[in-house]
Amino acid sequence: MVQQGLASRPTDPARGLPVPFANEDDAGRVDHATVVKKRAILCALSRICGVFGTSLTWPIAFIGTPYEVADGLFIYPPLHPRCADEAVATLGGEGRGMLGHADDVRHWETVLTGGFDLVRPTVHGAPVLFHPNSPIEN
Repeated sequence: MVQQGLASRPTDPARGLPVPFANEDDAGRVDHATVVKKRAILCALSRICGVFGTSLTWPIAFIGTPYEVADGLFIYPPLHPRCADEAVATLGGEGRGMLGHADDVRHWETVLTGGFDLVRPTVHGAPVLFHPNSPIEN
């Protein structure tokens, strides 16, 4: 499990906010509103956390909008439950362009699951999505 908080991640100089693993590309460019596709796939295939890039443990958490929860498809990669809580508390209320969402999300929900599937895009340039396949009742 992760020993340090989100504040231990690099800081985005433009916004003064910590940068989750999934929002920074290999060259160090940051965009809180976009999940880096390469990092999202790495999170899925290597079973690592979208905030810290460390190995996931059970259960796995996904954060998203009520629409994502209803559809069972999430933009943001899998997380440790503690990381999900901290990401929403630290970044979720910062307005437009946070946690892989370009829009201003006012309400975040968390889904816990025992496993997930990576849903690859069928259209070039579309994001990868994550489908929790064994949801756990909260």
